[in-house]
Amino acid sequence: MNIQKKAFGGKKYFSLPLLIPLILLSIVGLITLYSTLIKSTGGLEDIDILNKQLIFVFIGFILFFAFSYFEISYLKHWQLSLAIYFLTVALLVATLLFGPLIKGVKRWLVVGGFQLQPSELAKFTVIILTAVIFSLKKKYSEWLLLAVSFLLLIPLVSLIYLQPSGSMMLLTIGIWFVLIFMGLNEPLRNGVIVSIILFTVGAFLLPAITGNNLWYLLFIPSVVFAIFGFNAKRDWKIFILISLVIGILFGALSTVTWEHVLKDYQKVRIVAFINPEETSSDYVFNVTQSKIAIGSGKLLGKGFGNGTQSKRNFLPEFRTDFIFASYAEEFGLVGSLFLMFLYGSIIVYCFVTALDCKEDTMSSMICIGVGIKILFEVFINIGTNTGSIPATGIPLPLMSAGGTITIVTFMCLGLVHNISLRNSQKLRTKKADIIDIYED
Repeated sequence: MNIQKKAFGGKKYFSLPLLIPLILLSIVGLITLYSTLIKSTGGLEDIDILNKQLIFVFIGFILFFAFSYFEISYLKHWQLSLAIYFLTVALLVATLLFGPLIKGVKRWLVVGGFQLQPSELAKFTVIILTAVIFSLKKKYSEWLLLAVSFLLLIPLVSLIYLQPSGSMMLLTIGIWFVLIFMGLNEPLRNGVIVSIILFTVGAFLLPAITGNNLWYLLFIPSVVFAIFGFNAKRDWKIFILISLVIGILFGALSTVTWEHVLKDYQKVRIVAFINPEETSSDYVFNVTQSKIAIGSGKLLGKGFGNGTQSKRNFLPEFRTDFIFASYAEEFGLVGSLFLMFLYGSIIVYCFVTALDCKEDTMSSMICIGVGIKILFEVFINIGTNTGSIPATGIPLPLMSAGGTITIVTFMCLGLVHNISLRNSQKLRTKKADIIDIYED
């Protein structure tokens, strides 16, 4: 991951293992979007959406390089971190107050013809803020930092839910949770705690969703993990007891949430995933058409511009939520594997960079957070397209048409690029010092 090239008069560097897949993904995304504009009868539809996406990608690359050479240590100043946080909160509040009602939801702010989606910015803010908070582990208790981080998370996810956007709220919480898990000490203990909580919550929630009481048997592995943790180490006992209490409380809360908080369309998506044969065909139509489009692509696809599901309006949201189905229909399994390789390269780059700078908590957690963000977005979007998970409205980064997610993705990867370059420079300096000492 240390393949670097000089640029800007030899004073700056860029990393090909990140830059190449980033450029290729951007090109593939634009080509796919252009393909969806080709009419089945010939000619093009209105290319305004393509022109906008070109502008977003151009701005994204500018911000990518700007963030690559930004002095990242400035993020440790609480004034800057809190400014980013309060700006995000303000934008989310403004969305609820002044955002236009589009398809029954308020998720965007319209600024000069551009639709800004503050919930996308919230994911970036959570990554930065959590990393900055946990960089103080040597000064303060990690549990105090966890509490502070959680309290700052609540306003963000609450405002996102009120839009309403349950899937984006859960994604933001998921990113935060993984970051916290990686930031805390004692990974084995943390794994046991998470297992206890998940199995206990599942034992409450799944019977409520499915009506099948056999799911209560999930209490058994929860108890097994609790017994193991209770006897593993003396100082684990209090954490195991707390995790059991949290699991029971969250389990009861999740049942109440399912019965009284979730909206009908959110329940239908989950039930349609678990029991599609018992759900009205209207609710499973989108995913069914997506699976047909992907399957019809076969090995090599139908070819550029030859997709039929999107061009005949069978495939819904084929430029945003179901862009992967549009791509897979025309480029087939081979093209899909190539796309997965590009995403995998970027995600692995983030994680390897995190390992390379593991002594710097903030930098390492930023890289982990960005990698997890992209991994979750790719997994959820493609999982939705293939019917592997309940349908959600999470776009595919660098592929789906959309300005905010495109720009935020470039910003996030710019920070990872920044950290990688600085870490590589430190390694080169260290090697040079060793050589000098040896020669002396």
